Amino acid sequence: MAVIPDTHTTTIMKEIVREHQLRPIILRFDLHKPQPEFEKKGLDAHYHMHDLTWDMLQALKEQYRVLEEIDYEVAELEYLLLPIEQDLDILEVMLKIKDPSVLPFDDHDDGAEINIDIGDFFKGVIYHNQRIQDLHDDVSEAYRWFNTHFEMIYEKESWIDEQLWNDIHQIYSNYLDAQVDIVSLDRDQEEFKGVLSEVFELQDRYNDYGQVLFASFNTLQARSEECYRRAEMVNKGLDELNKNLK
Repeated sequence: MAVIPDTHTTTIMKEIVREHQLRPIILRFDLHKPQPEFEKKGLDAHYHMHDLTWDMLQALKEQYRVLEEIDYEVAELEYLLLPIEQDLDILEVMLKIKDPSVLPFDDHDDGAEINIDIGDFFKGVIYHNQRIQDLHDDVSEAYRWFNTHFEMIYEKESWIDEQLWNDIHQIYSNYLDAQVDIVSLDRDQEEFKGVLSEVFELQDRYNDYGQVLFASFNTLQARSEECYRRAEMVNKGLDELNKNLK
């Protein structure tokens, strides 16, 4: 009796896990098949996307941290500017640079005694000015990164070149010849896109934070410059007063 050979063979897939800082890449392969060049190129693109996204995630986290530090500095300098502005109001009235109506006094304050240490006042102005200059350098550097990044995003929409997606698409177009299991590749790509979406969300938060913070710094800088000009006028007024008293 002749034995008819069984021509139905079961394909055995080998699951290979490639550890990555962004996420583990898990794919199945039919190792009995040779790996064509288009698949090597496509998988290299898939792995490279992970590298690019991990690098961008770290960069965005770092730049977000930089913005938080700047935010703290802006808030502190806004706080330090308030007593300078209040002292300027008083000194300007005393030197007749401005009318007394600018002062927020009422009838209960008519007999109030006001003491301003002129030396401490100008030390405070100089200290604030130096802090603003130092912060300006940090803000300029942060803004350069911010502006360069979003110019790139405006032009390319992503840190991942379109060609990388095209390279992966070649595997889908020729899946019968591919060594990689197309189902596992599709699942892995979808999971990667989920992580990619989270990084884009961080980018959006970073963008919103930067827009608000840079505007806040510009407002602080304008207020500060106005105070410094007023302080110069007060200094001139005090010099004139001292000359007249001699």
